[in-house]
Amino acid sequence: MKSELLSVYFGSKSSPSKVVPHTHEYWQLEIVTQGVIHSRMLDEELGLEKGDMLLVPPGWEHGFWYRKPGVNWITLKFERAPDESPVWGGIIPGNQFTGRLIAALKAAIHDSAYRPYEKVFVIGFLETIFHYIVSDEFHKTDDPAEQLVKHIMEKILSCDGRAVSVSELAGELSYTRSHLSKKFKEITGDNLKSYIDQIRIQKIEELLRYREHSISEIAADLGFNDIFSFSRFFKKHKGESPRQFIRNAATASAYYDETNGENGD
Repeated sequence: MKSELLSVYFGSKSSPSKVVPHTHEYWQLEIVTQGVIHSRMLDEELGLEKGDMLLVPPGWEHGFWYRKPGVNWITLKFERAPDESPVWGGIIPGNQFTGRLIAALKAAIHDSAYRPYEKVFVIGFLETIFHYIVSDEFHKTDDPAEQLVKHIMEKILSCDGRAVSVSELAGELSYTRSHLSKKFKEITGDNLKSYIDQIRIQKIEELLRYREHSISEIAADLGFNDIFSFSRFFKKHKGESPRQFIRNAATASAYYDETNGENGD
C-alpha cells in the first residue's frame, strides 16, 4: 500500500459557512454525501454535488464554501509515497462505480477508522481511487479536440517539471504550433505556454516543500542553466524567491496545523 491514513472526518453543516483557502503537506479527499459544496482550488471555481469527490494533492491551495444548509461530506487525510505517476488533483465525478465505492465506505466506517482493520479498508478505498483516476475509463472521451488536449497534458506531465516548448510538443504530436495552441485554448480556456509554466511551478513547489534536495540541485534536475535563471523563473510566477517560499510555506503549515487540528478542512 502506498498510502498512510491520517484521519477520517464525517462533516455536516446546518448553516452557511466557509473554509478559507489554505494549503497543507498531506493529501486530502473530500467526498460529498449530501447537498452541494462549492470549492476553489488553484484559483479555479469548482462545484461538487452529491457523489462527487475532490482530490487535493499536497501544497495545492483550496477552500470550501457551504452556501446552503443540509450539506454532509467525508474528509480523508492521508500521506502517500511518491511514485512515477504525475501528481493529479481535481474533481472525480460521481458515477455508478464511485457510488458503490462510497456506499461501501459509509457502510464500513461510521465515525473514524480507529481499528487497524478499518484503516486497512480505507487505505484500500484510496488505492482503488488512485487506480481509477489513471484508467482509460476515467479519461475516456470521444471528442477529437479533447483527446488532443489530453495527449498534450500527458506529454507535459511526463516531463515532470522539465522544460518543453510548444514547438516541441507540436512536433511530437504532428501538428503545427498554432493549431496546437488554438485547440488547447478552445478546450481549456488557458494559454498553452502558461499551462506549461504552471505545471513546472507546481513541481518546483512540491520539491521545495519536501526539501529533500538543495535549491541548486532542484534547479539542475529541472533543466535550468543555473540557480539565477531558476530563481527568476520562480519569482516571476510566484512573486517571491525560492528561499522566501520555503520559509513562508513552513510558517503557514505550522500555523494551520496548530489552529485547525484534526477537522474536516
